[in-house]
Amino acid sequence: MYTPKSFELNDAISQYQLIHEYPFGTLVSLCDGALAATHLPLLIAENAAGDRVLQAHVARNNSEFALLQDGSAVLAVFHGPHAYISPSWYPTKASTHGKAVPTWNYVAVHVHGTMTTHSDPAWLLEHLTRQTERYEHNRPDPWSITDAPPDYIETMLKSIVGLEITVQRIEGKEKLSQNRPAADQQGVIDSLRDTQDSALQTALNSEVARRMMKKGPF
Repeated sequence: MYTPKSFELNDAISQYQLIHEYPFGTLVSLCDGALAATHLPLLIAENAAGDRVLQAHVARNNSEFALLQDGSAVLAVFHGPHAYISPSWYPTKASTHGKAVPTWNYVAVHVHGTMTTHSDPAWLLEHLTRQTERYEHNRPDPWSITDAPPDYIETMLKSIVGLEITVQRIEGKEKLSQNRPAADQQGVIDSLRDTQDSALQTALNSEVARRMMKKGPF
C-alpha cells in the first residue's frame, strides 16, 4: 500500500481498533496462479500459541479459499471511514488562486499473514459462537446458536471451512488531510459534519473517525 510518511498509521492499538469497528474485509490470495478475493467478516482472536490471528469461515464449496493449503500467504484488506473531499471546502483556496483539486480521505488497514484451514466441528462451533455473540449481544432479543436444532447446526458445520490467519505484518494508512494547512483541515471537518449523507455521518460518528479528525496539523 502506497503510504506517504504523513499518512502512516503505525499504532497497533489503532490498527486493530479499525479492524474491530470495520470487520467486513476483503481476503486476497493467489490460487492456481490467479488472484482471488472474497468478502467476509473477520474476527480478531488469539490461537492456542497466544499469537494474534484473524478468524473467518467460508462455504466448503468455495473453490478459491476452502481448498487453499495451510501456510498459504493471504492479504486481508479493511476499509474504515472514507469520503470525497471537495477543494471548495478549503479556506486557503482563495489565497492560492484556486490551485486545489478534489481528493478522497480514508482510513485503511492491510494485514499480511499465513492461513490455516479448520474442519474440526469443535473449532468451527466455538468460532461461530464467538462471532455470533459479537454481533448479537446488543440486540434486544439476541439470537444464539443454541436457538437452532442441534442436528441442523451439525449439518451446517459440515458445509463450511474455518480460516485462521496468523498475522505477520500490518500496514495502516490514515489519509485525513494532514498535508493541508490547519484551516483547510477544519474546513474539511466542518463540511463533512454539515453533509446530509448518512454514510458520511456514520463514519464521522465512529470512534476511529472522531479520533483521526481531531488530530492537529503535522
